[in-house]
Amino acid sequence: MYQSRRLFLLAALLAISGAAVAEPRVASTELIGSFSGHDAALHPDNQAPIPIEYYGTDLGFTYQHQGQIHILFGDTWATEAYAPIESSTGARFDDGFGTIDPAGWEDPGKIGPNNIPRIRLGQHEGSGEMSAIDPGHAMDLGHTPMGGFSNGNDQFGIFNITKPQGCRQDSDCANGLSCDSGLGYYGTPYSEETGLTLPCIDGMPLCQAQTEAGDEPAPSGFCIDRSSTVWAETPTGRVSSSGLRVLIGMRSKSDPRKYTDTRTWLTNKFVNVTARTVDDFAPAGGTPAVLLWGRPGFVGVGANGRSLGLYFGYVDMPQGADYAWKVNYYTGTQDGVPQFSANEAEAAPLDLDAGETGTQPAEPHDVVHQMSVSFVEALNKWVMFYGGGISVLPSPVLPSCGVLELFARFECKDVDIGNGGIHMRTADHPFGPWSPPQEVVAGGDPDVPNSGQYGPGGALHHPACTGENCATPTRTVHYHDNEYGFLYAANLIEPWTHASAGGVEILWNASTWDPYRVVLFRTRITP
Repeated sequence: MYQSRRLFLLAALLAISGAAVAEPRVASTELIGSFSGHDAALHPDNQAPIPIEYYGTDLGFTYQHQGQIHILFGDTWATEAYAPIESSTGARFDDGFGTIDPAGWEDPGKIGPNNIPRIRLGQHEGSGEMSAIDPGHAMDLGHTPMGGFSNGNDQFGIFNITKPQGCRQDSDCANGLSCDSGLGYYGTPYSEETGLTLPCIDGMPLCQAQTEAGDEPAPSGFCIDRSSTVWAETPTGRVSSSGLRVLIGMRSKSDPRKYTDTRTWLTNKFVNVTARTVDDFAPAGGTPAVLLWGRPGFVGVGANGRSLGLYFGYVDMPQGADYAWKVNYYTGTQDGVPQFSANEAEAAPLDLDAGETGTQPAEPHDVVHQMSVSFVEALNKWVMFYGGGISVLPSPVLPSCGVLELFARFECKDVDIGNGGIHMRTADHPFGPWSPPQEVVAGGDPDVPNSGQYGPGGALHHPACTGENCATPTRTVHYHDNEYGFLYAANLIEPWTHASAGGVEILWNASTWDPYRVVLFRTRITP
């Protein structure tokens, strides 16, 4: 756990002495193998007495609770052809979960390609049906968990339900967000739980205006954050700055599928959020807290001045069913003391170029995907992994840029995809300044066969890869004929981070898209 007072003191002593501390460096990264989904071995409890109906999944966010490693997965398939799990609820819920018993894995250095821990997946008793997360709100395609945490007694989950907040005026919006009355939507109305609701500009083709509801005047727009790094007075800038409703729920102790006593958080800067708990956080008065890092999306457009800034906040550790979810947003540092506000509009992006005093440069990578942050005691540093690639193969629904078009809309041609790599940053404090990024592993350039993880022995399928050790594809009609994989959703597995000769080893997982699964990596870092 992070002892904030000790680190604040260390930083002060270094500042007084003028000492310079070199940032940790990535020494090497190796692919261990398939962790869950396509090609991964099942836990014995999921093989008998009734085999589980399970093919693949993504995400895989981990946290510890009462001696167990808990894992929250995203959209999960029962079959390779794509059939969402839990057909008994009509696919209203399709996000899976599992646990790992750390017993037998006390030495993570022994984890390897022929010795990968097996995840005990949630499965309905007496049935082959896999269990799905239910926070009391539809969690169908595109609605996913963003993480979980424990206070030692209770578990909590954070869920992105991808629903904006309708408004007629600024007072309809929370957290300092304001109303953009010129926004309509694609998909389903924001008031409907199921389906995606994508904001769009009134008057654009297929963009639906919100309609009257009973005797009440209909909302005419959506709440947005004009202080966000993705906002601009352009069509994509306006829709990208929309606030989305995020749910926080407490997990049932009798039914691990259920989350109750939910709270709603309207946010833009933390739409892409990750969380870690600490026992002693000085800004919270030295009490336990949940630290939150956020970005206003998953793909930015740096070429158009809309990079994905990194934000920080915290909440007091939730205790019991009557917990409050009141986020304190980092607004900057004065005389070495971090400042916070209850108003998200006042949240300031973090310094992403440690060493350049007074600068807060833009995130250089457009594709950031999900993030994972952990305090690594052996390095005395906070460590962040993020990044990955994305598909641009066109489809009838997304003819310009394929999957990328969902994230970057009309500016998708301006996105710099790079080499699809996962990156690392480090910091002395959770609010930074954060070091410049360095590459952990290259995903690969889909236009360059055998590059990165696309060659034999790599994690990603590529149609040009030939040989016995190429990643085999997921075969579903929903994929393009020339589909290729990409990395996303890097997740640091905190209990498997350990000191090793000459540095630190971090075990982490990531999703691969094609094949549809979660894989395990090991990265060695020198201090």
